Amino acid sequence: MPPSADERPRGLPSLVQSKQDRGAGRIRWPAPKIWAWIGLVMAVTVIVQWKWAQGRLESERSGVLAKQRAVVAELGPRWLPLRDRIERWTIELAKDPTTDVVETEILKGWSFRDKPGIYLRLDAEQATSPEAIRKAANDSLRDGFTACLFTVENKNQLSGKECKLTRDCAFGEICNELDRCAPPAQPYNLRVAYRSLRILSEDWVREVQDATGELRLRALTTFFEDAVRDDIPIAVDLLARAQYFAVVLDEAPPNFQVPAGMSKSEALRAVPHPSRVGIWRLSDNKLVLRIRRAPEVELKMAGAQLDERVVSAQKRQALSCALANAVRDAMGDTQAGIVAPAP
Repeated sequence: MPPSADERPRGLPSLVQSKQDRGAGRIRWPAPKIWAWIGLVMAVTVIVQWKWAQGRLESERSGVLAKQRAVVAELGPRWLPLRDRIERWTIELAKDPTTDVVETEILKGWSFRDKPGIYLRLDAEQATSPEAIRKAANDSLRDGFTACLFTVENKNQLSGKECKLTRDCAFGEICNELDRCAPPAQPYNLRVAYRSLRILSEDWVREVQDATGELRLRALTTFFEDAVRDDIPIAVDLLARAQYFAVVLDEAPPNFQVPAGMSKSEALRAVPHPSRVGIWRLSDNKLVLRIRRAPEVELKMAGAQLDERVVSAQKRQALSCALANAVRDAMGDTQAGIVAPAP
């Protein structure tokens, strides 16, 4: 007799059989051919996605490099020859200061102290090659030397808000070497020019070419766009108006030791040491001043005992100002002994 309605299995027979097989521990896996097809489809999908991502990466890389070549074609003739001259002069001064050069007659009719210019300060041992200069320029700061030698009025470079990029600042301001928003100061620190015009360098091109990830390439692209929009127009204007290049190279004294917690440059400028100063007129590449001096100062501390880092900072400013006064004295400035305020 046929089974009653209550005895008949519910649902499709194949599903019922599958349930019974699972309950008995009998699982039917797909045939090996099916697994092979699944693996093939997944591999093809991964390859297609990788190819698509690589194509997009290469497209973005080619696009930013094409824009960079256009910027180099426009600005390279204005910046690269000036950069090469400055680096060559700096290396020559580091190799051998030889004798003093003071073009008194030129300086009488052309007082560079109140004019726009370019400034760089390094340790003498750092000025061995263009690449070394560009790297060491990250430590170049306007200091007591610039405050006491040059007479251009500048806004306090620490008064503005903190920044990382010039786009963080108001119109007419730059993110300076102190990471503060301020109008560009004179003389123009070469450190800022290197940072602003870095996209013109071969190093930046190599970074773009070597970028293997989308995030890294996007960061370089954003840096390029920020530089073109914010930094380069200001840098090019300042470099175009510059009338001189001034460089200070500090020499480490014998057996010089760097205290813990200080950079070598900071420590060196806080102790008496020889320094080489060179100033070139950019209009005709004329060396108008080259001297080597080792000024000394005596600070009179009054009141409570000051922190060691504060004392070192005061010594750096005083010694830098004394070096500026030595330059003024070499130029024949009768008021060279009058100490100007530190910035």
